[in-house]
Amino acid sequence: MPYDLQNAKGSSAIPMTPFTDNDQIDEDILSREIEFIVQCGSTSITTPVMVSEFETLSESERKLMVRIPCEVANGRLAVIANVAAPCTPQAVDYAEYAEKCGADAVIAMPPAGVDFAFIKNYFQKISNAVTIPVMIQNHSAAGTMLQPTQVIELCETIEQVKWVKEECQPGPVSISNLMAVRTPALEGVMSGYGSQYAPLDFARGAIASIHACEWADLVQQTWNLFFAGKEAEGRQLHYAIMPALQLEGLLGMRYAKEVMIRRGIFTNTNMRKGSRPLSDDDMREIDRIFEQVAPYMRDVRV
Repeated sequence: MPYDLQNAKGSSAIPMTPFTDNDQIDEDILSREIEFIVQCGSTSITTPVMVSEFETLSESERKLMVRIPCEVANGRLAVIANVAAPCTPQAVDYAEYAEKCGADAVIAMPPAGVDFAFIKNYFQKISNAVTIPVMIQNHSAAGTMLQPTQVIELCETIEQVKWVKEECQPGPVSISNLMAVRTPALEGVMSGYGSQYAPLDFARGAIASIHACEWADLVQQTWNLFFAGKEAEGRQLHYAIMPALQLEGLLGMRYAKEVMIRRGIFTNTNMRKGSRPLSDDDMREIDRIFEQVAPYMRDVRV
């Protein structure tokens, strides 16, 4: 029985892809990373997406980044599998594989440079291939951005398309624009931007942030306070951890992987995408970040 995404409130954590020194996916570290996400209290995992460097992965590696999270999560939280692809048949293949692995939903960003007729057929074919919810990733910097009315049309006319990750600029405003025209066919909205706008996202109707996993415990605690009706406390915590979230945007996934080393999960910051090494100044700033957020971190042992 798939995990109900209505219960996936708060942190939808994205695993970074751990690479060995031989440029292979480290399956043992990946399994530890997924267990870390579970122990942080996250309510869902989204994999493999941009944080995971998915565009550098082979087809078999992308499938591995779905299979292992499903196996380790084992129903304890929802797994949302990325099936985006430059062509529809490949997206359909990823979607069919994800459901066979036990994914609870799939997410797809439309390819770049295509018209709405292509996008509608793309999501229709994905929907036809699965019985689990399909989430639209609406991103203004990658893929093809959809207008709110187009998102609603996809939700109203395609059976499994029920959810949206809304992260078009300006993020929270785009959520408001979408919610203004929503219908019952749109079951829920999640946000992006590394959870930097969580208070605004929550206030405008999102139920979760999809974000890199290194601070999953802090993000989930923030959303827990929002859903408990303790918005002032949630905002206070969010502002306390904001420098940790912002530094990810500045330094990228090497920063996220360095944090995971310090949290006892990763053993290196190897990446396939071009990314400069962290400098001594960067490392000192990460030291300061850890000191600032230490009072709020869970003692996660995997």
